[in-house]
Amino acid sequence: MEYNIIIAPDLDSLATEVADFIPMGWKLKGSILEHTNGFAQQLERSPSDALRMQRKPRQAKQKRTKWIE
Repeated sequence: MEYNIIIAPDLDSLATEVADFIPMGWKLKGSILEHTNGFAQQLERSPSDALRMQRKPRQAKQKRTKWIE
């Protein structure tokens, strides 16, 4: 199992940085921690997830959304 910790000064930048790791097979682990330098989030992935993401070509799927008024 691989682990990664993302540290950012505010919640907006933390969300942006974490979002970059999600397509690479990383999953959120635990909750957001607040500390003196800002906020932190721990991520994890198994080695099989990492290999699967490397082999699988990324396809941009267009999602259809229906807005409820």
